[in-house]
Amino acid sequence: MYKLLLFLKKTDNKEITNLFNDYTLKYLSEINGSEVKAADVESSLLMETKYIKFCEAAVSSKEEWDKKMNSRAGKELNKHLMDFHQFIDLIFVNYPDE
Repeated sequence: MYKLLLFLKKTDNKEITNLFNDYTLKYLSEINGSEVKAADVESSLLMETKYIKFCEAAVSSKEEWDKKMNSRAGKELNKHLMDFHQFIDLIFVNYPDE
């Protein structure tokens, strides 16, 4: 399984939060094939960077992720993240096949 973990950095700017909710989640949902919901981050006390939102998208493999990122929604997500990258942290996790 291959997962994208996406964290929205803490901000008081409602426009940034709205962009995350209106565009980031929309494109991830289209890529994922099902609704991607955001969770509130309750605590990140031991981390230097503070976060307010978290979401994840999962696919079966990195190859499947790469294929989905070449779709229209994937290309839109890439464009969106280029303009939005300073407000988020992305972590990709690859669970080995067993």
